[in-house]
Amino acid sequence: MLATLRYCVLVRRFAGLRGQADVLRFGLFTMPVTPLSAKDLKSQVRQHLAADLQVVNQILAEQLRTSSAFVSDITEHVSRYQGKQLRPMLLLLTHRMISGEATRESRMLAAAVELIHTATLVHDDVIDAAETRRHLATVHRRWNTETSVLLGDYLFSCSFQLAASTGDAEACRLIGLATNRTCEGELNQMAAGLEDFTSEVDYFRIVRDKTGQLFGLSCLLGSRAGGGNNEQQRAARRFGLRLGMAFQIADDVLDLNGPGEVTGKDAGNDLQNNRRTLPIIRAMQSVPEYERPQLRQILAEESPENLAANGIIQAGIRSALETAEVLTSRAMADLAHFPLCSDRRLLEAIASFAVCREA
Repeated sequence: MLATLRYCVLVRRFAGLRGQADVLRFGLFTMPVTPLSAKDLKSQVRQHLAADLQVVNQILAEQLRTSSAFVSDITEHVSRYQGKQLRPMLLLLTHRMISGEATRESRMLAAAVELIHTATLVHDDVIDAAETRRHLATVHRRWNTETSVLLGDYLFSCSFQLAASTGDAEACRLIGLATNRTCEGELNQMAAGLEDFTSEVDYFRIVRDKTGQLFGLSCLLGSRAGGGNNEQQRAARRFGLRLGMAFQIADDVLDLNGPGEVTGKDAGNDLQNNRRTLPIIRAMQSVPEYERPQLRQILAEESPENLAANGIIQAGIRSALETAEVLTSRAMADLAHFPLCSDRRLLEAIASFAVCREA
């Protein structure tokens, strides 16, 4: 995908976080000779936040501790879904970018947003009838739908209880508001699928709510807890919203052409659930009206492997990724409101990799 490759060139500028001196000048960008890979970035962020993430995971373990062997078995299984822990990382990096170091409160809030994210994953898997998540059986697959629904509710409850224990009523209100918007986004996505129609306006409203809101919340809570002023809090939330939307667009692309053994999820799930994501919407827009019924038939019948090789679908994918690039570019511009430091550089690097990731 040329658009992705063109954009990925920009991330090379962040390879210098470890202090490489040999660089090449290319246009306005500083490009290190040795590029920073996605694996290197993940390792670098985890190393940078190692002490904070250790505390966050301890808080999560304490919050989910129970005397019920059955509940412990389920929560231990779902804890393996954590993956990148991107939302806690965003909260912690935003907080540190302003205050210099994380606090007990910011770590507790980071654990709270991770609980909300995990709850949405459990519920999403029921809605999508998904079989796998992070290469593991989904909760409803291993147990049943009733267990998944109740577990998601349990995780939401644990999150709100944890946030309340910080004593920050405004943080609790913000978490509640973002959770409401996230659920509203999921409901609107379901409605669009039932109506078999999704416009671009519908799509962007859905992804802003179902994914962008929790990203935006994480950055807002981090900046607020770190003592950021009103302008910085607004900029942090915008950064998170735009990053989350770009992240979701990339996720929708991976659903079309990302192999399940790499993504850890069922390939083609959006099509199976009659969702019109941005690459599909753009593909539809690229052909005349009279050809669209045939394209719909192709989408309904072809395997994900065949779709990935379809020229019209590839055109839609390139167009969608270009939009994701614009969103990440605007997100990085929001970081100009903050002091230049290692935490800000890592946030910029995360934004750069949001589009050109493989899972």
